[in-house]
Amino acid sequence: MCTIHTVTSKLLAFSLIALSLYAPSSNAERGQQDGGSSETVFAFVTNFGGDGISVIDPIEGRLVANIKTGAKPHGVAIAPDGASVYVSNEADGTLSVINPVTHEVITTVEIGKAPNQLEVSADSRYVFVTLNGADAVAIFDANQKKVVKTVPVGRAPHIALRSPDGKMIYITSEGDMKVLVLDAANWTISGEIPVLAFPRVLAVTPNGKKVFQTIRWLNGALVIDPVKKQVTDRIALGEPKFASEGKDAHGVAVTPDGTELWLTTQTTDDITIIDTESHRILGKVQVSRDPNWIGFTPDGKLAVVSNTGSDDVSIIDVARRQVVSTIKVGPNPKRLAVGSVYTRAIR
Repeated sequence: MCTIHTVTSKLLAFSLIALSLYAPSSNAERGQQDGGSSETVFAFVTNFGGDGISVIDPIEGRLVANIKTGAKPHGVAIAPDGASVYVSNEADGTLSVINPVTHEVITTVEIGKAPNQLEVSADSRYVFVTLNGADAVAIFDANQKKVVKTVPVGRAPHIALRSPDGKMIYITSEGDMKVLVLDAANWTISGEIPVLAFPRVLAVTPNGKKVFQTIRWLNGALVIDPVKKQVTDRIALGEPKFASEGKDAHGVAVTPDGTELWLTTQTTDDITIIDTESHRILGKVQVSRDPNWIGFTPDGKLAVVSNTGSDDVSIIDVARRQVVSTIKVGPNPKRLAVGSVYTRAIR
């Protein structure tokens, strides 16, 4: 009995040591798994007032790199396979393809007039880029490195967002005050959702059952049923319900677990946290000046917010509702994308 107890204790001690050695607690440790070629989480932030993007390690709270892409970089997206990052350069009318591990620009191609936000298909093959100045969406083939189709989508398209099942791309039309539904497989418009206001940013719950749409002049968001293709509710964040100068609710994102909606208010420099089911306000977090965009780390533990007015990014502990670091980036940071990149997947 004594011998068995001793062996068991030694095995337990060995197991605890092994767990402590291999449990990842930082990006650096995660990157050493699986032969040093596993995942690393980065945030890619467009500096609209400059000519490139900033790369941030949100877990360690530090600036990793600055990458020159083109004039007035607007939209940014990480391919689902983690192999590429795409940046639209509004003033140049170009799309830059970036290696997310080496932080080098692979290529930059002509994409169309005034490209804004963009989205990548679920299989990472195609990039959908809204052309605000051409009333269309350009579809870029990631393998061929060229535009293979341009689809008219209404006046002044601005935001593109992939549905959780990957079957649809939601496109906002600022000029027509509606959200269009683009079939991701055959590239045709399969429906539209009137919002009767100037649409800003979209967010969707992981189950795909609710879409939240911020609109100009409302400090809050519309709630959309994507199946019925209609607005079903309106979330207003209290007085003043309508903000001055259009500096109202802008960036919006749903936590990875689908329970919370996080929303930026540009006039008050804060984030409001809302229950996605009851639409009840759960809390607020003060950030820097003119918060624009929100993204979450894949595990949902950290939120990343770009602050256009103070040229920095806030990293927020989601559970504690507290800013844990503020990182200086380039001029006028706007869009950002947060996600995992994989060293073995680079094209």
